[in-house]
Amino acid sequence: MEATLIVPPDNRILYFYRDREAFAFLSHFHPSPIQLEDDLWPTVEHFYQAQKSDDPEYRRAIKDARTPGMAKRLAAPPVPKSRVSKKSWFLAHQALPRPDWHEVKLGIMRRADAAKYSQNSDLAALLLATGDAELIEDSPFEPFWGIGPDGKGFNWAGKVLMEVRETLRCK
Repeated sequence: MEATLIVPPDNRILYFYRDREAFAFLSHFHPSPIQLEDDLWPTVEHFYQAQKSDDPEYRRAIKDARTPGMAKRLAAPPVPKSRVSKKSWFLAHQALPRPDWHEVKLGIMRRADAAKYSQNSDLAALLLATGDAELIEDSPFEPFWGIGPDGKGFNWAGKVLMEVRETLRCK
């Protein structure tokens, strides 16, 4: 399947805000079921957030979340108490996310994104159609996965997608 996309003239796809409409499929919130760990997850975000704990009740709550945004809110850390943590499953159950979360989260996202594009050929074609464009999550809120408020964040979400794109190209 060949997909046609119009890559912006600067060869940078900023898929959180600027170019969201045309490139929403790059989002971890995009509805794209993935089969991982003997389960079908509605989105990459659902799978990713579920990995914060081995508690079966927690994982079921995340998997059953109506939206990826709700899954993310349920997975919010219980501290510091904030507007975001109000809906946290961890806060409600007086539990903590796994202690090694920050060490393993990048590998988990790599697995989830690889599954998304290897299991959904239409999305793989769209990702390949981005050519050699730099993929950037231009989220002003997220300095690890996106570029953060100062534009100098790590952009790991974009980097992982470019890794997956390169792997798909080599197949």
